[in-house]
Amino acid sequence: MKQVVPTAPFALLALLLAPLPAMASTQPGGYSFTASIGESGPKSDSTYRSDQTISFALQYQKSGYAAYRATAGLLSMSGRESISPAAGTRDADAFFVTGDLVFTPRFRVMHPFAEAGIGFYDLRLTDSKNTQNGIEIGINWGFGLDAQILRWFAVHGEIAYHYLTGDISSPIQIIAIGGRFDF
Repeated sequence: MKQVVPTAPFALLALLLAPLPAMASTQPGGYSFTASIGESGPKSDSTYRSDQTISFALQYQKSGYAAYRATAGLLSMSGRESISPAAGTRDADAFFVTGDLVFTPRFRVMHPFAEAGIGFYDLRLTDSKNTQNGIEIGINWGFGLDAQILRWFAVHGEIAYHYLTGDISSPIQIIAIGGRFDF
């Protein structure tokens, strides 16, 4: 007896992945808002353990291949190694605001991107004895992929590296997923 393979799921998948008209955020003059959550931690240092991050971004599509992005977010890292017996481990938390240039090649459903920019980081270092707070300047770069699900929504994934001028060993790596809303 010959087994019949249902074709409806394959037809629906092909319809979803078929080339669609250009989406709003890839049009010059289009805006998008992105909300992401993820993990932040040092790339090459064992002083801190990875912890959570959250960020929000507003992006303006200047042309079909370039955009401006403003991002604000919070990142934290848990201390792993003891600073001293009295102080214990040191945790790091930062509120950051960055401005980025984003290269966005134009594809129909999948939108890869690369970004680079500068930012300001309000960094707080806390241990059992002391709390230090200061503003640091940093640069960042990253890459990611947006998968357009609906005309106004895309699933967003990104890896970014932040290099700071202060006491934190650089780079801080952020891996985040979220959603991008086009308007």
